[in-house]
Amino acid sequence: MDAEMVGVELPPAGAAPRRLVVGATGDRRAFPGGSLVLRDARRKAPSRTAVIEVLAGRPREHLFRTLVAAYLGGAQEFVVREPLELSPETRAVARSFARRTFRPEVVSEEGGTLVLRDVSRGGDLEVPPLLRRMFQVVVALQSDAGRTWHEPDRLRGVDWAGRDDDVDRHAWLIERILSLRWAESPRAAGSDGLDGPSPLQTMLLVRSLERIGDHAVQIAEHGLRWSETSPPDRFVRPLTELHAQVLDLLHVAVGLATESRDANRANDAIDLGEALHATYETLSESFFARGSRSGLSAVAGVPLGLLLQSIDRTVSYGQDIAEVGLDRSVEVLAGAAAAERGDGAPVPTIRPPPSDGGGGRARRRAPAGYRSLKKTGR
Repeated sequence: MDAEMVGVELPPAGAAPRRLVVGATGDRRAFPGGSLVLRDARRKAPSRTAVIEVLAGRPREHLFRTLVAAYLGGAQEFVVREPLELSPETRAVARSFARRTFRPEVVSEEGGTLVLRDVSRGGDLEVPPLLRRMFQVVVALQSDAGRTWHEPDRLRGVDWAGRDDDVDRHAWLIERILSLRWAESPRAAGSDGLDGPSPLQTMLLVRSLERIGDHAVQIAEHGLRWSETSPPDRFVRPLTELHAQVLDLLHVAVGLATESRDANRANDAIDLGEALHATYETLSESFFARGSRSGLSAVAGVPLGLLLQSIDRTVSYGQDIAEVGLDRSVEVLAGAAAAERGDGAPVPTIRPPPSDGGGGRARRRAPAGYRSLKKTGR
């Protein structure tokens, strides 16, 4: 097949700084959303290599974090150096890094140097399908975690950490794609189509889904421990209902953040999260209040308390995702007065527990103090 020829005329102000002359050839690269980047074929992009020195006495976890940071930054080659020779621990970390990402491969290993090289399509992958797949993985993980106190025997052998690795793998790949596109062209990094979230919104969405996956693992582990105490139905039923409503919130929030645009539904979803926080507080008081006659033993109380806490934190991350949907809806409506609203399924509603007569929280986000808890406890 003959190569496609494209003629481009540039004004002198655009050509001179780049030393382009009549008849010069260039490399062309198309990005999702219709952006086109042209480069002088004589100016090849520099190799994106990260050189990482392994220092004696440092935890190997630091090496793994540094490799991931280089991966997120768009490195295409990773050179790991260690004095004298590579230790078995360093080799193990490098292989774990390769296994938990999409997908660098070890291409050489000699003396004190190990080289990994990315052989994937990198920034050419489209983000929306990856976001959809990541959400599917997270929801499946949360759904199974919510069954641990009902079906402990079936779910006890699940590799929860391994399934969470798959969530991280998608999160890291999406962040890497955005980094690669920004390095190639900041303007081209700006969208995957006019209907999608912006890069900043995408990152908030990805980070929130990643944290929801983390809490799914916590819910599963504490749920299995709690199931060993043979909890009575008066505890199981309200907890199961709360978790099911949290999953409803996640479905609605992700739909608002990635597909439909509706400021009213986004606000309703955020309000739903506030009602779920109130339900969490009511259940906590009912289960753990001093002098309660609930009959909850100390052995059962610890995993149940931790389980409830992870469910509540999942609610806050769901609200963060709904806020991405709110941001998108306002952004679109401000630019086009006749923008159509999405007409998807209604946001699920619950009846919040009785209040002390005070008004609702005049905040967009979770209550004061909750954010700091999230930052330290994820």
